[in-house]
Amino acid sequence: MRTITTAHRELAQLLERISDDRLRDPAMDDWKGQDVFAHLAWWHDHSVLVIEGLRAGRQPYDGTDPANTTDSFNERVYREHLDDRPDVTRVAFKQSFERLLAAIKPLTDDELFGADRWPWLGGEALVETLLWDTSRHYEAHLAHLAPLAQNART
Repeated sequence: MRTITTAHRELAQLLERISDDRLRDPAMDDWKGQDVFAHLAWWHDHSVLVIEGLRAGRQPYDGTDPANTTDSFNERVYREHLDDRPDVTRVAFKQSFERLLAAIKPLTDDELFGADRWPWLGGEALVETLLWDTSRHYEAHLAHLAPLAQNART
């Protein structure tokens, strides 16, 4: 938990230093800064979906469906949030993380760390999904987002 909350706090602080104008600037390929934050917010909610599905005794989604690949998710989220205002993206990033913390809170150590606990995860512990959807994911995008915190447009 500490790894996730520390990484999120650092990214949230970076977001606070990025102006709305800079969030509209390119960050990664065709994606603007706000697109990257909307994408990260969606992956928070992905973890919530996974936690809730597994704890309810069902598959969170059909992982064999081509519409449910990482690339498909990312493209769909990009298109769905293309016209969001920066303030909407800021709220989504904050609230999605709050939902994630609420979903993690009741988990037992076995539910989080048991590698054989959830067959849907293919022998991986749930904590791995949570780390990939949060701290590891933030790290992957930090180089795209950090330059936006600078005042001058490039």
